[in-house]
Amino acid sequence: MASQAEGSSVAADIEAIFHPHSIAVVGASANPDTPGYDYVRSLQQFGYKERIYPVNPKGGEILGLPVFASLRDVSGGIDYVISCIPNAYILDLVGDCAAAGVKALQLFTGRFSETGRADDAALEDRLRQTASEAGVRLIGPNCMGLLYPALGISFRTDMSRKSGPIGFLSQSGNLLFELTHFGESRGLRFSKAISYGNALDLNECDFLEYFAEDAETRVIGAYIEGVRNGRAFIRALRRASSRKPTVVLKGGRTGAGGRTAVSHTAALAGSAAVWDAAVRQSEAIGVDTVEELVDALIACAYMKTPFGMHSGNRFSRPRLAMVGAGGGRSVLTADLSEELGLLVPPLPPDVEAKVAEKAPDLAGWITNPVDQSILAGSGLGGAQVLEWLDESPDIDMVVGNIGEPWAFGRPNGEAIVRRVTERFTGVAEKTKKPFAVVLGPSDYGDEERWRVVSEARDRLVEAGVAVFPSVERAVRTLARLAGHWSRRRA
Repeated sequence: MASQAEGSSVAADIEAIFHPHSIAVVGASANPDTPGYDYVRSLQQFGYKERIYPVNPKGGEILGLPVFASLRDVSGGIDYVISCIPNAYILDLVGDCAAAGVKALQLFTGRFSETGRADDAALEDRLRQTASEAGVRLIGPNCMGLLYPALGISFRTDMSRKSGPIGFLSQSGNLLFELTHFGESRGLRFSKAISYGNALDLNECDFLEYFAEDAETRVIGAYIEGVRNGRAFIRALRRASSRKPTVVLKGGRTGAGGRTAVSHTAALAGSAAVWDAAVRQSEAIGVDTVEELVDALIACAYMKTPFGMHSGNRFSRPRLAMVGAGGGRSVLTADLSEELGLLVPPLPPDVEAKVAEKAPDLAGWITNPVDQSILAGSGLGGAQVLEWLDESPDIDMVVGNIGEPWAFGRPNGEAIVRRVTERFTGVAEKTKKPFAVVLGPSDYGDEERWRVVSEARDRLVEAGVAVFPSVERAVRTLARLAGHWSRRRA
């Protein structure tokens, strides 16, 4: 077990890695179809303000920057090096890094133990030993490296430049990119993130420990294909989840996935049952798909903690209320919620009394989930009912469904969507309970409808609301987090 001093030293190393005053790209190229070009271009266009040094024995110029023949030719000092060269030259590069005083070497370079070949695995062992003796920290091999929007560091130009509360560690660089690609419109934004590949030196335990203490991170996410030290991983995961909500997606849970994981990052996959038990013992939040990962991270980042579940709740299951669905959707939502372990009680007495006072004709008619079509023309809006449900001691979590398919069927459909969005945003500002808003994907053939839904989502995200593309995904996420909250309470 690493000592506290050793842990502090590793955290300091990672902090320095995320704050380089200069970055060199070894294997930089003027060819736009090469990674050596992509890294230089990404740093420039993403907004990195410090020094960038392209390195290639051919010299010349790349994207307006002079190219150095070797790291040893750079006189200004180098903190961080990105390797895009073949693995045959990597040991020499480590020597150059040591001579130049480089703190960390990130290897996009691959073809090490993940190939399954003995000679490549032996080279990886020599790389580890050589770097350790030289005092150079390694990220990778076979990885994409850093994403740090606040400092303008990225391995692609099209990742989100907006900082957020989520610290993320991923053995897969492409999966990290996909998260930003699919989750950005819903507010999935990172404080810092790292793709760490084969984890030859710095590994999942180190990054979990780092994010657990990082002041810019409120929620931790992880995609992991394998761990090198199971006991150390459980300790690190337990510590991280005790400090911040921690969501974990495991790759390589099956025989086929395990074989693929080995060929991808040399990760040794383990038993799915053992993994699930480890995650539960660590009080982290385990998920099974990328969609569930995005949903759980969004929920942890933007939802309130359910304080009502921690005291005096006479029910064994969390109580959910929903407003805004049509009749059929209300029935299906109630079914799914109950099947997932949530309770969908009738409309609480305090809310029924307020309904009777505001809209006497609806008294005894509407129930939970609240059918939006019943409210139409009554003078009672869904947002008002949501507020009453939020205030009720008999409800633990609420869902508001904007119901844009129904709205677009009305003559003033676009105005309805905008109005409901604003009212739900107002509810979110005051709510004391976990609150999910459902707004479907903006994949409409009609351009104006697409624009209206996209603008509504942007408004909700800007207000810090947890938005879900379907009622089913919202309810499944609430059920998953309810189980997590209940275990922590116990």
